[in-house]
Amino acid sequence: MKKLGLLVFVIRALNAQTSPCDVNHDGVVNIADVQTEISEALGVTACTTPLSGKGTCSVVDVQIVITAALGGACIPVQPAAQSNIVLPIEVVGPNGTTKTVSFNVPAGSNLSGTMQLSMQIHGLKYETEASVQVNNSAWMPINSTTVTILGLGAAYGGIGGGYKTLDMTMNLPAGTVIAGTNTVNFRFNGTNGVVSGFRVLALNVLDGGANALLPATLFTWEDPDTWLPPSTLASDIAAGKNLWNTAALTVPGSSGPVAIQARCSSCHAQDGRDLKYFNYSNNSIQTRSIFHGLTSAQGLQIASYIRSLSVPNPGRPWNPPYQPGPGLDSLPVADWSAGAGLNAVLQRDVDMWPYLAPTGSTSGWAPTGNLNVREMPLAMQLPDWNSWLPTIHPLDAFGSAFSNSKLLSNYNQVRSGLVPGNPQTYQAQSYNIWIWTLNDQNFLVPLTKSSTDPAWNNATYTDSIYSVRLWSMTKLWEINQEFGLEGMAPTVFGSTSDPRAWYSPEPFQASPNMIHIPTTAAGVGNRLPITATYTRFEWYQLQLILNQHDNTGGFIGNTPTDYPYVYDHIQAMGFNSLPDGPVAAARQGGLMMLWLIKGLQSTNQTGKGPQAGSSGWATNVADPSRMYRYATEVLWSDFAPTDQITAMTAYLQYWLSKVTSFTPAQFYAGGWTTATTVPNFTNPDFGFANTVAFTIPEALYAGVNPTLVGKMVDRAQIIWPNYNWSTLLTFTCVPAPQTPYCR
Repeated sequence: MKKLGLLVFVIRALNAQTSPCDVNHDGVVNIADVQTEISEALGVTACTTPLSGKGTCSVVDVQIVITAALGGACIPVQPAAQSNIVLPIEVVGPNGTTKTVSFNVPAGSNLSGTMQLSMQIHGLKYETEASVQVNNSAWMPINSTTVTILGLGAAYGGIGGGYKTLDMTMNLPAGTVIAGTNTVNFRFNGTNGVVSGFRVLALNVLDGGANALLPATLFTWEDPDTWLPPSTLASDIAAGKNLWNTAALTVPGSSGPVAIQARCSSCHAQDGRDLKYFNYSNNSIQTRSIFHGLTSAQGLQIASYIRSLSVPNPGRPWNPPYQPGPGLDSLPVADWSAGAGLNAVLQRDVDMWPYLAPTGSTSGWAPTGNLNVREMPLAMQLPDWNSWLPTIHPLDAFGSAFSNSKLLSNYNQVRSGLVPGNPQTYQAQSYNIWIWTLNDQNFLVPLTKSSTDPAWNNATYTDSIYSVRLWSMTKLWEINQEFGLEGMAPTVFGSTSDPRAWYSPEPFQASPNMIHIPTTAAGVGNRLPITATYTRFEWYQLQLILNQHDNTGGFIGNTPTDYPYVYDHIQAMGFNSLPDGPVAAARQGGLMMLWLIKGLQSTNQTGKGPQAGSSGWATNVADPSRMYRYATEVLWSDFAPTDQITAMTAYLQYWLSKVTSFTPAQFYAGGWTTATTVPNFTNPDFGFANTVAFTIPEALYAGVNPTLVGKMVDRAQIIWPNYNWSTLLTFTCVPAPQTPYCR
């Protein structure tokens, strides 16, 4: 550096114009620029002009400026083209597994202010499962105090909550990010006895103005279609298949590995097709094999077997099965289970409106219609495939009680009776598929403790109960996929059914609520009320997607979908999301309308009037009062007022057209009400008359056309002549924390 100091005395100034060597940006390259670059090389001042391609300032950078100041060309060394970051970054393995990525931040980037690391991560099940390190920073744990969870992932419980893939930002210490080469390390801190790691699906560095510094072109996605078996030897593939079906496994325990009775095929699809279908990598298969006590070589043999399977592979581990989205029905039925991907998940409930009412039309809401929920995007993530898999196999939880159960024998009977692609065998086994849920219930009821029992504070007990239903769901997926049942729906439902569907009420029953698991039980999520409510509801939503035409072929009453029950849970989701931190509550207007429309259509699909009771047109399924429960705070606050009125008006018109098509005697005969009933408008949960009485002043207050509301009054007066229904039109309504108070 002393030699450099002597050279500066002979430098002559030249015009620099916009030369990169104009370090001080005064329009010329001269001795002042050399002196500034020397200060940066010595570390006296920050390195703002790295010219050597290394991202730092050194003697090489000074020499480049000297050459330019002496009249030569300013020729910065271009940094070596950085390799693209391949996504996902799969951080799976034993405790402490670390994955590293590097990237260049261009010189001149805004590195002032609070810098942030933005991340999208799949598979964070608990606080501090993961940590991140940027350059030479300390390891920073990823938990609810160090990151900000973005969007509805925060409203639905954050880490360990309803969303299995979370978007987040982390504030970085000042000076952490530098111009030039940066390195980010992700670490899997340790297992909770169940998980083996996580996946980073996206990352970026945000400057103080929240601008992304890394271009989209930096990132590429791995292509599963290019994956090859670790070994193509027939002997290794055969060994992998044998290991899949017979290898003795263990799970981590506090005192070391604990042997289990389940085999790989016990908790997954029997032939392992789920790992191929959802594109679990060779690395993740090998890692999970080691997690369960097998050797690295055995894990590679299992991966070789899985890769060799001749089954479709359209899915990914983070894309929730059957996640709805536009265009999904145009894909082969074999791709349906892969879902529309996380990109189809809406950011807000109100974003459903253009899909519910395209170009403002509500014609698809007609009772005779069939609104396609398979293509209706939602502002929620359905459970990912890992959330389907049982945590504890029923054999390990209940031993001979399960191995000798009707539930297991029924599964084996269904498998043995089906032939791939054969509708006759599907029809023959449809009864056994249908009663699967009954066998499931009969098995679980004597094993399930009361909701106040302290056993629910033990995650092992909770998981053992919940896993029975998850086992059933996984095995039903296996059967539907292996035998091609999803595309043969008309075989069991009749010619007017949807072309693709499941023939089972099991998804609805998979909800923890249907097994009477308390909301605060250990083992299912992070024990927040909103997480419990969300986990309950997501299986109800899945049932609707898998069987949206559910009153065809004898599906009646509350089977497979109990609409009034679901309406309560939609309201609870919005209500429970309110206190969870600074994130706005998860509004539910669009979701509620979706269910109300489907309820109106499903109860109409029975082809029977209200005289058939719950087997016909059900007044608690076609329930307009649900548009006004918690209306101002939860349901409608994101909707434009004109869209609110459009939605309410359309539904009430369709509802009223059906009500007026039936005689009062039909409602009386079905047990829905009596001619002498006097309504209690304060209690819409109990009785058809109460529902209508509650709705009338609420609809008027919400802005629905008075003429339409008047027609409701006229019809109600005919059904219930012992009450003066016109008095409801004079009620005064005032805002309240949730539903307006009308009296």
